[in-house]
Amino acid sequence: MYKHILVALDGSLESEQALKQAIALAGLVGASLTGISVIEKLPAYAASVGEVQEMKDEFEGFFAGVQDNAAKAAKAGGVDLKTILRAGNAAHTIVHYAAENGVDLIVMGAIGRRGLGGTADKVTENAACSVLVARVSLPSIRVRDAMTSAVTAISPTTPLSQVVELLIEKGLKATPVVENGKIIGIITGGDLLARAGMGLRISLQRILPADLFSEQIRQLAEEGKTAKDIMTSPVVTIDDDEHVTRAAALMSEKNIKRLPVVNKQGELVGVISRLDILALVASGGPSSELFPAIAGATARTAGDIMFRNVPTVTLDANLNEVINKILTTPLRRVVVTDEGRHVLGIIVDTDLVKATPQRKAGWLPNILSRFSNVPTELVNFTENAGDVMTREVFAVQPDTPLTDVIRLMIDKQIKRLVVTDEDKRLVGMVSRESILRVLISNT
Repeated sequence: MYKHILVALDGSLESEQALKQAIALAGLVGASLTGISVIEKLPAYAASVGEVQEMKDEFEGFFAGVQDNAAKAAKAGGVDLKTILRAGNAAHTIVHYAAENGVDLIVMGAIGRRGLGGTADKVTENAACSVLVARVSLPSIRVRDAMTSAVTAISPTTPLSQVVELLIEKGLKATPVVENGKIIGIITGGDLLARAGMGLRISLQRILPADLFSEQIRQLAEEGKTAKDIMTSPVVTIDDDEHVTRAAALMSEKNIKRLPVVNKQGELVGVISRLDILALVASGGPSSELFPAIAGATARTAGDIMFRNVPTVTLDANLNEVINKILTTPLRRVVVTDEGRHVLGIIVDTDLVKATPQRKAGWLPNILSRFSNVPTELVNFTENAGDVMTREVFAVQPDTPLTDVIRLMIDKQIKRLVVTDEDKRLVGMVSRESILRVLISNT
């Protein structure tokens, strides 16, 4: 029978179903079991230059949690699981590993996310061994099925300086505060801005020069604040047995990006985010029964959900004008257009910070002060929008189906997409928030 089984692990529901079947088979026939995760589609551009490393760290942290949970599940089933992480094309990597390591059965989900993508067909076509494809019934999905269970939590007494270092090191946007197994608070980037005296949002903190970041950590350590001093409390949570559409509705209703998940004992067991919901939709599995806005007669398009008030600048706009536009919009970006509104590029606040080492010495302090809302004398910039913009802009047209919009967002790991007409003229923009709001509108 089977002697060596390879199971593809990517954190999706299909992947978890594949793992369950692989564990059962390995235990039944006494086969060795290996779990493989593949980091795929890591772009050279991700909304702003330099976010690639942040994305890579996020992927590695995510897969570490996936593989750790898989190993625990295998052990509970009486099977030892060896795990490996690779980067490259998912289908090719899985097939190559199977051929090189004597695998005689590959088990994988029908459709994956966060790296594996829809590769089951390619693996089935090219693998020299047997392939078992696992499927799940999506309309019955509960929060526990879609959440991220590998959660980094802190205690209320954790020094604030350590909290910030943890967020930067792990590539996290938030961290729950737990005491005696129960969640008592959460710290987000907004909390750091509002109550920790940090003028720059966490994405900008991550790209600061080492000496400036170290100085901020030193100042936080001297102030002596702890997690409890700045955390948001009480916390909006959701039960792990709730339907996933309830999580989407709650995030939209409360205008929050993530929900800590608790079990019936009130213990923290995971976190579900907007990204988790969108990745579920991007996987292609959910039917119109789950989210009616993505299929059937009520299917929506980019034009249905876009907002039209998008800040723009012209190619020759002075850098001070660019900064002022970015500071006055929660989008933290401006689209560069010509006089006919044809899209030429995009500028994100992180682009300006990353560009400072190649520019004048006065750039960085001035830009950081302005992004921190600290009064400062304006620098007489000679640069304009065309000098700093990113020319590659991911865009969709108004008639692009919502499912394709979501898949592009997940594929490129971006939070917002520009909407243009057939002549590349700017007509609007879509965001994760606007998509989530539409997803739950008919549920």
